[in-house]
Amino acid sequence: MKAETFQKLLQINRQFYDRFAPSFSVTRGQVQPGVLRLSERFVKEAFILDVGCGNGTLARSLISQGFSGNYLGVDMSEGLLTAAKRLTDETQNAEITFRWADLAVPDWPNQINRENYDWLVSFAVLHHIPGENLRQKTIANFRKLIKPDGRVAVSVWQWQNSARLRKRVLPWSAVGIDPEEVDEGDVLLDWRAGDIPGIRYVHTFSDESLTKLAREAGFKVAEVFYSDGKSGDLALYQVWK
Repeated sequence: MKAETFQKLLQINRQFYDRFAPSFSVTRGQVQPGVLRLSERFVKEAFILDVGCGNGTLARSLISQGFSGNYLGVDMSEGLLTAAKRLTDETQNAEITFRWADLAVPDWPNQINRENYDWLVSFAVLHHIPGENLRQKTIANFRKLIKPDGRVAVSVWQWQNSARLRKRVLPWSAVGIDPEEVDEGDVLLDWRAGDIPGIRYVHTFSDESLTKLAREAGFKVAEVFYSDGKSGDLALYQVWK
């Protein structure tokens, strides 16, 4: 992928979350079933790193489950982080922290205050990262941030399983990109808050391509399942060790 195209794809999503953070946050008040399924396995005293925490939905869910450990949520959207801090009750037993980090910035792990998390979770994030090279670097950094016996849980969008979302695919001409310059599986999707349109870049993963990415970073895939959406297959989940 050309450097110019790579930067354009990064900018598409940065602009989206800068502009739509408040209205997007309103649509993210509930924990997805797949996320809930995994979060119920976390011990209450665990150290958890949430990469792409958004407006803190997972943190609030953990608190409601009696979580008393250490949670750090990082995200590139200042607007969503502001919502996360506002919506999360500080009067609880857990140590909950939110911090800015952009996975496209090489030193983003320096924003993390420890390197031995029990769980690193990254839900609905990897599909917004353009380019195989950056995806590989991101997963390699994940491995550095967990304990030797730690786990990584990720989810990626399976938008193609939704008839509604298939109608939201936009041509690359909408952002001035030649379709020959993007990777196989890359798409643009229309998102709307009322009648105001937004555009997001998404890379489409298969179970095989996500597994390949994990193995290249030295992980073993411990679990695979599909969840979320009306049909129960709007997201692909994997747990790595």
